[in-house]
Amino acid sequence: MIAISGHEAIEFAGLAGELLLRNGAETSRVEDTINRICNRAGFHNTEVIVFPTGIIINGELDGVRLTRAKRIYARDINLHVVSIINDISRKYAAGRISLEEGLKTVRDLEQPTPSRTSFLGVLFAGALASGAATILLGGCGADFLPALMAAALVRVIIGITAFNLAYVLQIYVGGLVAGLLGGFFVDLGFGQHMGRIVVGALLPLVPGVALTNAVRDFITGDLLSGILRMVEAILVSAALAGGVGLALALYFDHLRKVLF
Repeated sequence: MIAISGHEAIEFAGLAGELLLRNGAETSRVEDTINRICNRAGFHNTEVIVFPTGIIINGELDGVRLTRAKRIYARDINLHVVSIINDISRKYAAGRISLEEGLKTVRDLEQPTPSRTSFLGVLFAGALASGAATILLGGCGADFLPALMAAALVRVIIGITAFNLAYVLQIYVGGLVAGLLGGFFVDLGFGQHMGRIVVGALLPLVPGVALTNAVRDFITGDLLSGILRMVEAILVSAALAGGVGLALALYFDHLRKVLF
């Protein structure tokens, strides 16, 4: 008879790894966290396989093999969640919290309560960062508000299309919207540097974390994860460039003549 604590331990390890992977952690961090939890729970001969779209955990407890596999469908960047999981896993590994406390924490993180305030806060912070980035990239004060508004609208559009479009297509639509808005704002006299406005609005979508994690995975020997993350970064970059290119072609060849 397998003790229920074994199932709870492997669930804790699996959920912690899933949350790390979904929120931008690199492969080595995910594997290390899962191994820490499993070792503390008393597992032997633990094997962990992590790649960007899935996790497989296999370990022996009290002479019985337990396995957990999880498919990862969506990924984002949320370093706050990564920090919480790091803290919880290490406290559990050090014996400072119980298995039940750790499992409750990751279950709560897995099913967060929707909050309109938090969504608006993230939206405003991202838009503000885009406006500031436009200034840092050489734009003038008049470019700040157009970039801020364009970034906010791009984020809203991506949120709307998330229900029926693949992630790369969402990014493509975001680039398309940013390119159209940049040209439109400048022609209205609401901003002066179209290129800097567009780049600033799209800066939060640039796959910098994916590219960084790809390099880190290569360095640590996780070649499969490194290749997959590198391909993801290239696809997202191509989608951004393609969306902006199409938007500028449509705007200057057709829409500009009709609107102005």
